Amino acid sequence: MIPQISQAPGLVQLVLNFLQALEQQGFTGDTATSYADRLTLSTDNSIYQLLPDAALFPRSTADVALIARLAGEERYQSLVFTPRGGGTGTNGQSLNQGIVVDMSRYMNRILDINVEQGWVKVEAGVIKDQLNAALKPLGYFFSPELSTSNRATLGGMINTDASGQGSLVY
Repeated sequence: MIPQISQAPGLVQLVLNFLQALEQQGFTGDTATSYADRLTLSTDNSIYQLLPDAALFPRSTADVALIARLAGEERYQSLVFTPRGGGTGTNGQSLNQGIVVDMSRYMNRILDINVEQGWVKVEAGVIKDQLNAALKPLGYFFSPELSTSNRATLGGMINTDASGQGSLVY
């Protein structure tokens, strides 16, 4: 039997303390703790369902660094963090019952395209089709072929080693 999500338990005080500390230290992204928000992040493209305790949506690398620095403090060592991109994985990699750090809402910019050297600099939430649309006029493309290319983020593809057919060729 496939496990189903139970009704929302109350939030753990340690999670609330972490979110409050983030805000106090200048986190500029969004936080989500409502049952509805958490429920939307409890599934991906797999059969698994796990209701996270909270979700964070960083706006910048400074926000990501703040999350990591604060998470490294001894008082928060027991918290579990999972990055999330497009939620297109088929093995439940982006699901956990801890804190989900969703990179797709704001961290989705193409920062630089260097045609001469053949590289791009992107944020983790850039979607594969978004990158290819920017590269096409320049005669380039990001080649791995996957059915979820209109939703899959580059950060998620790299993090989970899930880059579709042809990823080993390139």
